[in-house]
Amino acid sequence: MQAQGAIHCHATMNYALGAGEGTAAVEVPIHDAREAALPFDDCGFQLVDHALPQTDSFDQAELSAVHGPMIAELAQALSGCDRTLIYPPIVRSPKMALKVADYAPITFVHSDFTEDYRYMVEDPARPYAAYIQPLLAQAGLSQRDVALADRVLMLQFWRNLGPERPDHPLAICDARSVPRSDLLPFVVPEYGGLHLEFETFGVRAPEHASDHHWYTYPGMKHDEVLAFRTYDSRCVEQERPFWTPHSAFRDPHAGPDAPARESLEIRILCLFSGH
Repeated sequence: MQAQGAIHCHATMNYALGAGEGTAAVEVPIHDAREAALPFDDCGFQLVDHALPQTDSFDQAELSAVHGPMIAELAQALSGCDRTLIYPPIVRSPKMALKVADYAPITFVHSDFTEDYRYMVEDPARPYAAYIQPLLAQAGLSQRDVALADRVLMLQFWRNLGPERPDHPLAICDARSVPRSDLLPFVVPEYGGLHLEFETFGVRAPEHASDHHWYTYPGMKHDEVLAFRTYDSRCVEQERPFWTPHSAFRDPHAGPDAPARESLEIRILCLFSGH
């Protein structure tokens, strides 16, 4: 499999060295995804034209009430799922990072969930239950509904809220180019001030910098959203990649005085009934 599309830039990615061993900075080529043919089911991501009401407010309650349901509808249209659960939105910006340090752009190559994700969201004894149970209840669901689902899929949606050329846009990796052996599971005890204890994947540096096929969508507009997969029980069963590594990166084309990134991300848990 060859990386497709012209090279947008070369940039530094911070890869995992090992558990508790820090990171390694590796310069990699990042391709222009707008010029590539990348089927979602294989690569794990796609860009979608999708307008949302503009807002000057980064209030989580307003974003949840207005943007969350529209993104859930998009997730259902893209996946064909039967039910959706909306995770609270996260805004990453300098202002939000001052309040919550975790909400700065993440410059570490990772994919949010491991094979453990479904076991975690089903289990009322896990610390994650205190987080997920209220969200499920608001959607008229329970952990038992998750356990009984024929398929469980996590889709993430990333949108640029600020200028089209920010300092740290998002790069995303073709899942097919990242073998399971390059993924390092580790536990995140807390995130955003919440006690969660969820497993995430750090990504080890490849033998050659171009082994992992990196992409970005230059100049993302407000009416575009990047959808990508970070868990899929069907892929787990079929032993196919369900991870989609990603990271913020310093875009050399944006220039030294580029505006700071402002972005919105919303996660949607998609449940499928057996037919």
